[in-house]
Order: sequence, then C-alpha cells, then structure tokens
Amino acid sequence: MSILDFPRVHFKGVARVNVPTANRNINNTLDITTNTVLQNGAAFDLKQHPSKCHEYLKAFEPKFNAQGQEDKAGQFNHVTGYNMIGNNHFSWENTFVTSVQLKHGSYQTDDPLVGSKLALWGHYNEYLRTSFNRARWVDNDPTRRDSALIYAGQLTISDGDASANTAHILSSDIDCTHGVRWLNPGYIVNKPKHFMQDEMAEARLFQFSVSKDNENFIFNQLNIDSAFLEQLKITLEDPEVLGLTVQYCISNLSPPSQPDTPVFCDLQGTISVWRKQDMATSPTGRILQPDDTSQFSPIAVKIKDNWVSFNMPISIPYQSYAEVLPVQSGLPPKLTHKAALGDLILKSDSGKTLAVLPESVYQQANNSTGVFDVPLLVNDAQLETQSLSLQSNQHNWHETDWHIQAEQHIIAIESANPKSDYKSTHAIDVFSYFRGKPHPINKLIPNITTPNNLRCDVYIETDKSGRGQLNIESLAPGSGELFLGEHHSPVQVRILSDDWSLLDVADENVDYDFLYHNVMGYYELLYPFMADKVFSMADKCKCETYARLMWQMCDPKNRDKSYYMPSTREMSSVKSHLFLKYLSNVEQSAMPKELPPLEPQFTAQGSIKTKAQLISKLRDAVDLELSIMLQYLYSAYSLPTYAAGEQYVESERWTQAQLELVNGSKERRKNSGWRGAILEIAHEEMIHYLVINNILMSLGEPFYPGEPVFAQAAKEKFGLDTEFSFEPFSEHIIAKFVRFEWPHFFPSVGKSIADFYNEIRIAINEIPDLYTQDMNKQGGEHHLFLNEIINRAYPNYQFEVYDKETALFAIDFVTEQGEGASADSPQFEHSHFNRLRSISKNLTLSDIPFEPAYPVLKNPVISQRAGCNVVTNPNARALMTLYQGCHELMFKMMMQHFAQTSKGSMRRSRLMNAAIDLMTGILRPLSVHLMTLPSGTAGRNAGPPLPQAIKFKATSNYEKGCLALAQACKELAETAKEIKATPPETQIELLEFYQKQMTELATNKLSREG
Repeated sequence: MSILDFPRVHFKGVARVNVPTANRNINNTLDITTNTVLQNGAAFDLKQHPSKCHEYLKAFEPKFNAQGQEDKAGQFNHVTGYNMIGNNHFSWENTFVTSVQLKHGSYQTDDPLVGSKLALWGHYNEYLRTSFNRARWVDNDPTRRDSALIYAGQLTISDGDASANTAHILSSDIDCTHGVRWLNPGYIVNKPKHFMQDEMAEARLFQFSVSKDNENFIFNQLNIDSAFLEQLKITLEDPEVLGLTVQYCISNLSPPSQPDTPVFCDLQGTISVWRKQDMATSPTGRILQPDDTSQFSPIAVKIKDNWVSFNMPISIPYQSYAEVLPVQSGLPPKLTHKAALGDLILKSDSGKTLAVLPESVYQQANNSTGVFDVPLLVNDAQLETQSLSLQSNQHNWHETDWHIQAEQHIIAIESANPKSDYKSTHAIDVFSYFRGKPHPINKLIPNITTPNNLRCDVYIETDKSGRGQLNIESLAPGSGELFLGEHHSPVQVRILSDDWSLLDVADENVDYDFLYHNVMGYYELLYPFMADKVFSMADKCKCETYARLMWQMCDPKNRDKSYYMPSTREMSSVKSHLFLKYLSNVEQSAMPKELPPLEPQFTAQGSIKTKAQLISKLRDAVDLELSIMLQYLYSAYSLPTYAAGEQYVESERWTQAQLELVNGSKERRKNSGWRGAILEIAHEEMIHYLVINNILMSLGEPFYPGEPVFAQAAKEKFGLDTEFSFEPFSEHIIAKFVRFEWPHFFPSVGKSIADFYNEIRIAINEIPDLYTQDMNKQGGEHHLFLNEIINRAYPNYQFEVYDKETALFAIDFVTEQGEGASADSPQFEHSHFNRLRSISKNLTLSDIPFEPAYPVLKNPVISQRAGCNVVTNPNARALMTLYQGCHELMFKMMMQHFAQTSKGSMRRSRLMNAAIDLMTGILRPLSVHLMTLPSGTAGRNAGPPLPQAIKFKATSNYEKGCLALAQACKELAETAKEIKATPPETQIELLEFYQKQMTELATNKLSREG
C-alpha cells in the first residue's frame, strides 16, 4: 500500500512556490471560458498598453499592508493577490532525509542516507538546452483551491554536501503530472487576522511514482554502505514492485512582506515502494474520511503483521502560530502544537478497539512526517469484513468502504468543434478498491455536477484487478466536475476556450497584430512575468526575433512538459498553432525578393608549468572556441531557411526529401535538419566559450572577450593543421568540422582540439596552489546549451568554478560534449563529432550530388586582409558595416556585465539578455540577409564579415558603461536607417529598444536583473 509499506524514507524541507495570483477572478476581472480579461464588465481594450490593465487591477480596494491589515496605502489587494508576476516555478529547497524505516515503529537517524538532499526538477528543455530547469505548479482552474497540478521531470537524491557536479545517490525521470489529492483548508486552527489567512491555513497532499524500469532510473551509483539502501535494493527486485512512490505535503505558507514575490511553505514527505496494485498519484489503503472537512483531511490505514499503520500527514491541524507574522526571513513561521484530540482509537464497526494512536505520538512527528505505526490489539480474522472508524474526544473519521479514484483526476481538454463532427474526449484510468484491496465494480453511475460543460460514459466498470477507464467528452468551455460515484472522488476538468473559428483565418493574415490581439494580449495583461523577466509580448521586435522559439514552447505536443508555454496551460491547440503560422510569415518576410542563382597520433607534452602560462593557454582556448563557433555559424547561415527551401522545392531545384535534410520538418519541432544541428553545436560552443572564461575568472582574471583567429595565425596559435576559415556549407566544410571535433580515442595524424585541452587539464591538475581554500564561487550562473545527458546527471549544474575539481569538471564538460568521452559512452551519440559525422555521411552518400548552400564568398571582409575576399557591392558593404558594429556591441554588453561581478547571473542580467537578443534578433537575420546579396564578385554572394578583435575596455562604473552602450545603440540605429539595403524593421526597433533600456539602466529606472 505504497507509503504504508517498507522500506520508508522520511524527509522535510521548504517548498518555494511562485504561482501567479491575478487570475483568480475575485472581482469579475476574468472570463475563463474565453480567456478574456475584463474591465468594468467588458473586455479590456487591447489597444491600450498592458500597464493600464495592471493599474486597473491594482486599484481595487480594500488594500492591505505587509502585515496583512487593511490599509489604504497598502501594496496588496485581493484582485492581484500577493504575486501578480508569478511564473509557476515550484521547487524543493533545503530538503533533507530526516529518518529511514525498515520496520514498524523504528526510525533510524544514523543510516548514511539520512542527511541526503532531495530535489524536484522540471523537464529538460530540448529547444533551449538549459540546465537548472524548474518544476511548475499550475492551478488548472485558478478560481478553485483544489486544482493544483505539478509538472515535474526529475527526482534526485544527493549527498547533503554534494556540489552541482557530483553524481546522485538516486535519480529518476517522472513520467506523469500529479495533482493535489487531499486538501485540509483549516490546517492551522487559529487563523491570524490577515488578508491571506485562508491560504496560510491550507495544507495539500501530493503523490507521484517513478518506475524502476525507466532507462534513467539510477540507484545508489555512489555505492554507499547503507543497510537501508541494501534492503531497498532487494525490495525493488520484487516483480510485484513497480518502483518508488513519493508523497509530499505543502503547508504553512509564509505571507510575503512585499508584492510580486514567491512564497515559502513547509514541506514534508515519505518515499516507499510502488506496488502493482497501487495508484501512482493517490494514496491507497483503507481510507477514512473526516466528519468535519473544514479542519481535517482523510487518513489511510493498513493492518498487517499485528501492526496498524496510519498515513495522516495533514489530517490533524496545528493549533496556532509560534511566531509573529510576517517572518523577516520569508521562511515558514514556526507553529505551536497539533490540535489536542487526545488518544485516537481505531475501532471496527462491531465496536472492538483495534489500536490506539497516543496523542504523544502524533504530536511529536519530527522523524515520521505524519506516518505512524502502532501495535494491533485484536487479531481478528473478520477485520476485512468490517468497516473502520477512528475516534477521539473531539473528532471522528469513518471508512468509506469503496475507494474509487481517477489516476488523472485534474485534466484539461479541448472544446468541442461546433462546425464539425469532431468530439473532444479524454480517457482517464480508474481504480476501484474495497476496504483497501483492488475490487471490480459494475455499472457505477458517475455524478456530473456540470452537465452543460461535459458528459461521460453512462457507467464506470473495472476488472478483477480494480482497473478500468472512463471517457469524458467536452460540451462547452469553462470549468467542469464529476464524481466517480461518491462525493470523495472528484474529477476536475478544464474545458479550453472555443477557438475553432480561428482555423478559417488565412495563414498569411496571422501577423503580429493578429497574434497579439487573439492570443498574446491576454497573457500580457494577466501574467506580466514574461515582460518582467524575459521580454514583453507587446514588443513586436522581440516576438519576431523569437518567433521560432515561441512556437516550440507553445507546441501542444509539449503540454505535459514543465517548460511548456504558457505555463498556466489554458491555451487551446488552435491558438497554439497560430504561432506556427506566425513563424512561417516571419520567415517569409525575411526572405529576399529574388532567390540567388544556383551554382601519426599527437601526444600532449605537459608543457604548461606556471599559472601565468596556464592563463595564457586558457585565453588561447577562448580564442579557439570563439573562432570555431563563428565558423559553424557562417556555415549554418549559408543554408537557406525552411521558407526559402520551400520555394526551392516549388521551383524543383530541391526535392522534398532534400528540404527535410537541410531544414527538418514543416512543424519546426525538434528536428531542424542540418541547419538546425550545426546551429545547436554553435550554441554549445558558445557555452564552452563561457565555461573557459569561468575558469579564467576563477583564477582572478577579468572576462576575456576573445579574438577570432583564422588562416595561418590559427595554425600557429593552436597547433592544429585544419584550416580556420569562413566558408559555406559543403562536403569539404563538414569534413573540416568533423576534424575539429575528432576524439582522442580514435587514432589520427596531427594534433586535435582534445589534445589542446589535455595540456590544460594536466596543468590544472599539476600546478600547485592555483586555488586557495577561502575562494568563493567565481563565474556566474549560465543555464544554457546543455545536452540532455549532462542535464539529467547534473540538473543544478551552472558551470560554476571555484576549485581544482570544478575546473577539471569544466574542462571535461567541454571536451566530452565535443568528442563524446568514449566510443561506447552515452555522450558519444550526442557529441559534436558524431552529429557532424552523421551530416557528413548523409551528404556524401546521397544518390544525387547536392550543394544546398548559397554561393557565398570565402572569408568576406570590408577592407583588405591577407587570405580574405573584399566585398565591393555598396549595399552589401553598408550592411556588413552595420553587422560589424552590432557584433562589437554584443561583446561590449557581455564585457560590461562581467565588469560588475564575475558571479552575476547571466540568465537574469539585463546586459547579458540584451547581448543574446542582439545575437538572435540582429546578427542572425543580418547574416541570412547578407548571404543573399551580391558581393561584387561574379557568381558569389556576400556574407557576414570576418570579425576582428574587440577594442574595448569595460568600466566598473555601471551607469557610465550603460550610457556608452545606449549611445552605441543610437548610432547603429541611425546608421541602419540610412542603408539602402535596409534590414527588416525589427532590427532597427531592437536597437532603439536597447537604446532606451540602456538609458534606463544608467539612470536606475530599471533593475540590473530581470
């Protein structure tokens, strides 16, 4: 019976909850059937700036201050709640194993597993390839308190003192969403006078399970000498055991002292075995329901081996607070004691006393986390034929003999399409138990409380194992609910908005204004976290820049992933697909009016002997990563986009199969073809560039922007015999890229990049006193461009470097991502070498010779340089000059970020985000555009110019630095407006956008971090 089985792990900690709170429709501000924000009863005018809506919502009275008391000058109100900019992030903080159990009533605190740290993570984002992915807490129906769904992707248990790059004791993927199962609305009896008193008093129980057969289930890979883990290993070998069940409870919300901040709650839970007869997401056993549901919640009971076990972590409330609110630290306040109910007496319906749970036991739950075992007083063979009750001098619980639950009891389904015969249905798995054991049920009639919104099968039926299915069909948008025969078995259904009429809109009409009015405006009004932390959807230039990413995040196929957008998940699939249409139009608008015409093994010597030599070599490594990354980008951008490729297919210059090789599928999902694969590798080279800089900064050096090195200079500096050059995609160039990434474990002539890094690795390992014990973490958090294998093994790794071990780990990360560690390692399949080799094989083995790249120049430049080709076409030269200026501006922004602190967050830094936007929103489209312009050399197009070293020294004065950046943005925007071959309007808008933002940063009108 899941949690009531053995072995058990008990844990406690803190939960960080960052849910949005302006969507609860407190004062008729939201129509959830249409996703419409209301102002004075009518739809808010989307022509107004979103800030007007925010002002309207924040103006509602009464107002409340930080103490939760009514105050006309207060910053809180009920309508916006405490956190209007919540992003649904949910995490376990400082959560540790407190005890383990191998038998009834015995809590071990000396096992090596005790003190280990637990963490709940989100899913790996295969599009952004980020680390440190958060789980999400989503209120399926935000107007209800019992509709919370958790979207999580990974559970880890690590050593309590483990660093981010340390292997886990246990790790597993999580394959299902899980919602709140038990809710105690009065978990704290004496509520304070506070506008959030009801939320503060609530407690919720959640449960999920992980399969031992999952390919990513990792158990005790550290080989810890633990009697508990050894017994758990033996138990997991039982064929009746499916894996592990994790139950946890969230309670005692700590009220925030200022608005728009996450809240912290108490977290406690238990892990035990998941058996075949158990549900994955709901407690099982003999379920006792409370007589009073306002302050008490259910209890699960198991009777076995002359013991009675109780699962009751939130079943009895606490009496009151032991601290003054709000707590200054923001952490959950201390509580006094649980309600004094006296001893709890378990009885059969014949009146026999079966067991006694003393008050002293349930009051002192430090090790048990609400799961208790007491001796069975009467060994009666007839117990299975009798109902149970748990009695006290103040409150009683009574068994509901039938326990019928849906595995997916909180769901969202599409609205029915009134213009077709399409029926929107969803099948849910149903489990039926009788007095704790699986039991078939025949023709049970479900009770639908919202018949206008949904209907379902006439009967519920389950087989002899107590399993069946129920089909639910949507009828009308809104919130629906049905009960599986009893009041205690609800299924909550969110029927998404009826947007089927949007299917009739012609693809070419789905432009920015259409998308904003019909989709994005609602989220900008009600969920401003995007504008606050990422970018505003009211900024057209940002939306065009990230059109592809917006589609990938909103793709309905990713709805159950934690990274799905919108994180609140109330968007219909019809509206989601509008993002794909918008992406297609953005790509079409960026196309040129006329397509261009069709045309012996080296051994490292360990020669680095001093810290100064190592620093010099690391700077060379930065130059190396930058130079390789730029070559990958040039080659990738020489390949036409999907939109251009479609025109090639229409003109019969390409086949459909060749289009899919170059650009992937029309849906623009994970497979982006050769072009996308090379861009992914370039992005990962960018993180290598940052990782090496982190090592440099950990040695006390400033951020080094690097100098692109090509031709003979590259051969002399790096000792590699492979040519460094800007050239279009071809068999020859792919072969060169394969050579770049050649693994050390395959014999080869000449020196490879792996050999280059091996010299650095030897030096870090051998040079004494590189790091002192009192050094703090150096190098800011960079959660970008990790492959899935690295992310799963180290989900909280952020490339920090602060000692020899983390420096060596960083070097290994760089080399293994490139070459793959070994030919039989999991990393090899995803290595740069193997991905590039796959492209090379497909290209070489093609039946028909195929050169898909634009005929661009090799090493294009504006002014004469050795080994380069000067572009003479005036339009192309003007655009190349703009490109060069924006390229330098991007690096200046990065340098200015690191000039403030080497430990700053890259993800949240306004400067770093601006640099990334310039890369994505200006340099990328300019590169594509330049490759379609004539160069002045017959038969050859231009391209982005071969870059030069950045001549810039960042200032430690943040305000002064931002003013200089603002001026640079202004000058570049003015330059762009004068170019005859004018780039798309989006790029000028971005420069003007960042001119304004840099000015606001310089004048402290905007925070340095988003």
